[in-house]
Amino acid sequence: MTDPGFDRAIDGGGQRPLRWMLALYVATAVAVALQRSLGIPPENNFLIFRASFEHLRHAQDLYAAYPAEYSDRFKYSPTFALLFAPFALPPLVPAFVLWSTVCALVVFAGVRGVLPAGRAALALGIAWLAVLGDLQRAQTNALCAGLILVGWAAMERRRQSAAAGAIMAGGFIKLFPIAALSGGIFHPRKARFALSVAAAVLIGLALPLLVTHASTLRMQYASWRAIEARDAVPLAQYGSGGADLYAGVMGLFRTWFGVDWPFWPQQLVGIVILLAPLVRGPRAWTAGFRLTFVASILVFCVLFNHQAESPSYSIAMIGAAVWYAASDRAWWRTVLIAACLALVNLASTSLMPTMWYQHYYVRYMLKTVPLVPLWLAMQAELFGCLGDGRSEIAKVGEREVAAAQPLD
Repeated sequence: MTDPGFDRAIDGGGQRPLRWMLALYVATAVAVALQRSLGIPPENNFLIFRASFEHLRHAQDLYAAYPAEYSDRFKYSPTFALLFAPFALPPLVPAFVLWSTVCALVVFAGVRGVLPAGRAALALGIAWLAVLGDLQRAQTNALCAGLILVGWAAMERRRQSAAAGAIMAGGFIKLFPIAALSGGIFHPRKARFALSVAAAVLIGLALPLLVTHASTLRMQYASWRAIEARDAVPLAQYGSGGADLYAGVMGLFRTWFGVDWPFWPQQLVGIVILLAPLVRGPRAWTAGFRLTFVASILVFCVLFNHQAESPSYSIAMIGAAVWYAASDRAWWRTVLIAACLALVNLASTSLMPTMWYQHYYVRYMLKTVPLVPLWLAMQAELFGCLGDGRSEIAKVGEREVAAAQPLD
């Protein structure tokens, strides 16, 4: 059961800690951006993103190698290259500060959109170190997780266009946010939501035509499809992918048990486990159920991502933080979240001795291990095996959502 005093303190008096969290996230974003943009050389990922817009508007293949400009390759959609224009046109340092700040604010807005103030502050505090790691690499993982939550909050309030736009914006950055469209099953106006999604997809696909020709854009999509197909090949067929590649559950099976299966059967099993609780039917789909479900989606997107790198785990930690902050206090939940904080976050820092990091942490992909029981616990809750799923925060959420829904 939840401690009533704890609930009053964290929900009723949550505005001040939430403001502190906002200040922390903005300060972190600015500090990280200055550090990484003034470094020599600047952060490689940001150079890739900036160059993509120039390559798009000059009709150059987005997915070719450009070793004189950066290492590695661009792997996102042409739409993302276009949307990066506000961060590609200004000088490097202010552009990096703007990008990092936008990413942090989207995470903040997403968490706040699905949780009351005090609970949101708690979740943001738990997720902070993971978001920091993602910002340091100028990655898009935390941004995509934030967009999923922003879209989910809009969906809860029956704002179809906003929900579809936010989720598909994430989908045009990385493909995994599309998993959040499964939340449409909870939507009372499924046909309208489906039309909003279709419109968002068509608009997103066509947006690059603002700066390029249709024939060139077709070439870009063909190149994108080719590089995505290459990344779908099991790791054993094209090398280890580097020490920073963890590959989620598939990586665990391959490293611990010597299993070298194709990715898709394992991912299919994950999808079945993710969606299985929906068979409980509409009576089980309370606000608490839906909140746990979106948290589960965020963890799922890392556990079953065959290209999950170290910064990708910020997505799972944001999901874990939302789940923990939204739940009643229980010792086993605290153990699970503490294990994630220790192994997913702290063990990735310089606190871990280098020898242990290389010989144990990376070799045995320990970063993934605590997320597995945490995700299974989420799924057990969704099945109703760990309580009825209707915590005090669920009741608060139901009242907030009902109050926010527009009149039909």
